[in-house]
Amino acid sequence: MNVVITLTHILVGAIAFNAIFFANIFDFRNSFEQHIYLCVIGYILLMSQAVLSINPYASWAKVLSYENKKMIHWLMQILGSILAIAGSIVKLADVDTNFRSAHGILGLVAMLFTITSLISGVINLFSMNFSNNINMIKIGHSVLGALALCTAYLSLCFAYHDVYRIVYGNSNANLSIILTVVTLIGVLASTCINTVRRILP
Repeated sequence: MNVVITLTHILVGAIAFNAIFFANIFDFRNSFEQHIYLCVIGYILLMSQAVLSINPYASWAKVLSYENKKMIHWLMQILGSILAIAGSIVKLADVDTNFRSAHGILGLVAMLFTITSLISGVINLFSMNFSNNINMIKIGHSVLGALALCTAYLSLCFAYHDVYRIVYGNSNANLSIILTVVTLIGVLASTCINTVRRILP
């Protein structure tokens, strides 16, 4: 798992750089650039690192106490969610044809999952001292967060498929999609294992 997490950290940076570099080399409209910056930094960099921060195999978080990990997770998740939601709203306000593409539809679904994940996270935080069903609340929060990241990463894959294929060719588009899927698996591997352990008796 240490090797998987180290590779995942590298890939998170690589696919984020890939998308941001793409936004900078062409003279796109300002809102398109803002959409890429906000969503990539929000979903790929911050929210992915927020999930990795509570992973027991993440090397940079090993020295932190559980309480500190939880605080870092919260800060990164809130900031990442705000940026990602803002990036989605920028694009929604700019164009009225978003729902004709897989990228646009998945982006909207990712935004909705992000909002519900934030709400479930707040419930999870404040219910720790008051609820007997804390395990179910944690499972719900983990599932919603995983769904938000899955749909965001898949939306990025469709963006690579639609735009990269035209600009960079099939090989680069396919490589970007493969690396994005591998990164998603690395980010969610530990979370999925922990969720299954909570569900199974």
